[in-house]
Amino acid sequence: MQARYQYGDLRIRKRNKGPGVWQFRFFENGKRKSVLIGTLEKLPTKADAERAVEHRRIQINTENPQKQFHEVTVGALIDRFMAEYAPKRCRENTQSNYRGLFDNHIRPRWGTKFVQNVKPIVLEDWLESYPASRQVKSHVRNLMHTLYQAGLRWELVERNPVDLVRQAQKRLKTPRILTPAEFKVLLAKLSEPYKSMVITIACLGLRVSELVGLRWGDVDFDNLTVKIQRSFVRGVIYPTKTEASEGTLPLDTDLAEMLLAHKTRNPYSADSDYVFAGDSGKVRWPESMLHDHIKPAAVEAGIGNIGWHTFRHSYSTLLHALGTTPAVQKELLRHADIQTTLNVYTQAVSADKREAASKVVNALWKI
Repeated sequence: MQARYQYGDLRIRKRNKGPGVWQFRFFENGKRKSVLIGTLEKLPTKADAERAVEHRRIQINTENPQKQFHEVTVGALIDRFMAEYAPKRCRENTQSNYRGLFDNHIRPRWGTKFVQNVKPIVLEDWLESYPASRQVKSHVRNLMHTLYQAGLRWELVERNPVDLVRQAQKRLKTPRILTPAEFKVLLAKLSEPYKSMVITIACLGLRVSELVGLRWGDVDFDNLTVKIQRSFVRGVIYPTKTEASEGTLPLDTDLAEMLLAHKTRNPYSADSDYVFAGDSGKVRWPESMLHDHIKPAAVEAGIGNIGWHTFRHSYSTLLHALGTTPAVQKELLRHADIQTTLNVYTQAVSADKREAASKVVNALWKI
């Protein structure tokens, strides 16, 4: 006999103290189970509670052959995505970003729509006219694609409509780039350790999360290499974001001497210590340093507004200007698509990469 689709039983459970709670009861392996969905303060109406419980209904009916006859809303798919997919595969800050995109952009427009009723052309037209920046719209599109990919794995949808949604990828504004002359003027306005930090991030093309997460044990002064293997994001140390981001970079001799000098005057110099540790030995917060030291120095130097990523953009531009081959550029920048784009290159520190890295140091800092 074919199992019936379980809608379950949703009711209010009164408590001796505090507001009542919504209780959802269902059967599992022939035994009655129950879970608490939320308080009446958070879910004042039964409609609110029904929306909150929808993704649980999907879960308990996963093996039910009749599930195909019961439609799922985008909102329910979002709830299951954030309850099951995101905690296993995403960092805490990524989960927070996803939650903001869902709540502020996707759920208000699509939450009550059935997943199979989201059409590519309607979604594309909505994104085109949506009053948000191109960057936000790109994030929304990519997240909806990820959401539907999860739905495919859970067999809740048969296709991903976002595959057919086109979106312009051109930047709205050109990234800020520093010339070598501007960089030298900026350095003259910086005190230590911020001067050494800026030299390091600019001459290695690091992301700021990687710079502040760098430990002395990552720097091999004998072989003149730096291993990038972690990042600091919103107060938490993580492994690098992608496999390609983790790599070994060549260390120019002049840059090595500067780091050694920094190490000698640093009270935190053990292998496990951070290269640019704060006074307490903990990681420095990039946002505070940018606001309190880097930006004011840039204004004083007459080069205007800059951010931490300005140095990585400048590094990339300078590599190209110095005639570095695209393959070596991608290796030094550690882009995620390097293996698919240029499969013949390895992660070894080749002579070409070392030469390119030294050219950047000479152009930005030493000459």
